[in-house]
Order: sequence, then structure tokens, then C-alpha cells
Amino acid sequence: MALPRTLTGTLLVAGAASLWGFNGTVARLVMDAGLPPARLAEGRIALAALLLIAWLVCRDRPALRLTWRDAAAYSVFGVLGLVGVQWFYFEAISRIPIGISLVIEYSAPLLVALWVRFVWGRRLPWQAWLALPVAMLGLALVLGVFDGTSRALSGVGIAFSVAASLSYAYYALHAERLTLRRSPVAVLGIGLSFGTIALSVAFPWWSFPWADLSGSSDGFGIELPLWGLFLWVVVLGTVVPFAMLLAGVKRVGADGATVTAMIEPIVAGAIAWALLSQALSLSEMVGGLIVLAAVAFAQISRARAETTYPS
Repeated sequence: MALPRTLTGTLLVAGAASLWGFNGTVARLVMDAGLPPARLAEGRIALAALLLIAWLVCRDRPALRLTWRDAAAYSVFGVLGLVGVQWFYFEAISRIPIGISLVIEYSAPLLVALWVRFVWGRRLPWQAWLALPVAMLGLALVLGVFDGTSRALSGVGIAFSVAASLSYAYYALHAERLTLRRSPVAVLGIGLSFGTIALSVAFPWWSFPWADLSGSSDGFGIELPLWGLFLWVVVLGTVVPFAMLLAGVKRVGADGATVTAMIEPIVAGAIAWALLSQALSLSEMVGGLIVLAAVAFAQISRARAETTYPS
């Protein structure tokens, strides 16, 4: 018997978030070995685009036909959404703990809520407005605002995390509309292709540091080739979870997807603690849970309100 559409979408998003949670640690190992964050993002996006476009050429060639308007939309989606969220995230986790960066990034659903209220004109329940200051309180705890003994965090790392949050909010909103006309795989493949073009101009391939992938890492307790970890980042950290997320967004919408995807900081924090010894303080953990709970509360309340009182 087929699973209900909402359950299927939730499981797809949860699977994507779990893969991303693990991918943060893998990416950090590759960057610690010497590959710069921008070049990791470039290689990840380019190879993922190549795989997806090859699949589309074989299985769904009509999806690659674009009007000039389509090209403009996908170029913005690819650069601001797909490139932005990955590049900024890599830059952030190369400077601050993975768990803290993701808590900041996952405040994005609050930005989504504000956008749909003031730009799209959808009503928000009072619970969503209550969640905003609660989430800010949680972020203050994560950043050590009230704790004079809290570790010093890189201001640049925090700024990159905020930028990743903005890109993620935009990505979720635009993806919801793009998947109305094309399959999730086509949306991802076309968007990544435009992102690849932009990155190739900014960082030419002839200067790519391929030698940085010739070594190995013992981050998991065994010697693993860096090229293997890099391929993990491309396939299981990019192609598979992004396709799963877009398929989930198509079933449960941007609101439902962003709530379910909030398991990523929990998964990522646990794995980073186990494999990278990135332990969080009690106040950081409490603050992170407050942020995630507030965001989930706001999203669920808004989804129920829109079902009961459609705009």
C-alpha cells in the first residue's frame, strides 16, 4: 500500500537532513586537509551538476528546454540559493563548530515566515510572532551573549552562518515554485549548472588545487583517501539529499520541509561531537534546542492557520 503523500514527503526531507548532518563532518575533514571552502563548494556543485545533467539527457531531455525567462530564474536560484547555501556553510564550519553554525542557519524558517507574510500577503498566527523573540533568545544563548565564560566565536564564521541562513530561506521559497513546473531532479540539475558557470568564472578550473585531494584522512579512525571523502560530499552530501529535499518540498511545501529538516543540526552536532570532538556547552545546547523548538512551533502553527483560514 502506498504511503500518504505527506508522510512520504516528511520521510524524504528527514533523510536529506540526516545525510546533510553527516556531510558536515565529512566536509570539515576535507577542508582540514587543505582544500579551501570555496573550492570544495565549486567541486561539489560542478560534479553534482554533471551527474544530474547526464541523467536528464538520458531520461528527461524536454526538462532542459529553457526560455530566456527560465534561464534568468534558474541563474538566480543557482547562484543565490544553491551556491550561496553551500559556500557560506563551508566557510562557516571552517571557522566555528558545525552545530552552532547550523543552529544559526536553521533560523531560516523564521525568515520564510516573514517573507510570506509581508511579501506574499499570507496571514500569520499569533504563535508565529511569539516564536520570533523566543528564537532570538535561544540564538543569544548559542552565541554566549549572557555567558561571560563562553568560548570566543569567530565573527566571520557567524556572519557566514547568517548568510547561509538567508540563502537557505531564499532556496526553500523559490524551490517551492520551481517544482510546480519541473521535477525536483530537473530543478536541482539546472540550478546547479548555472551555479557551476558562476563559480567557474569566479574560480577558474585551471587553478583548482587537485593535489589537495591526493592525501588521506584518519578522521573516522581509519585512513580514508581524500578523493573518496570528496566524492561522498558530492554524491551523498549533495545530489541525493538535495533531490530528496526538493521531492519533499513538492509534497509538503516549503513550510513543512523546513520544519522537518531541522533534525540536521541535531544529527550534525552529534556526529561532530563523536568524530571531531566538537562538544557544545550546556548553554549552547539549551539555546540550540530553544531555537529549533521555536522555529518548529512557528512553522506548525502557521501551517495549521493557513489550512483553517486560507488567504
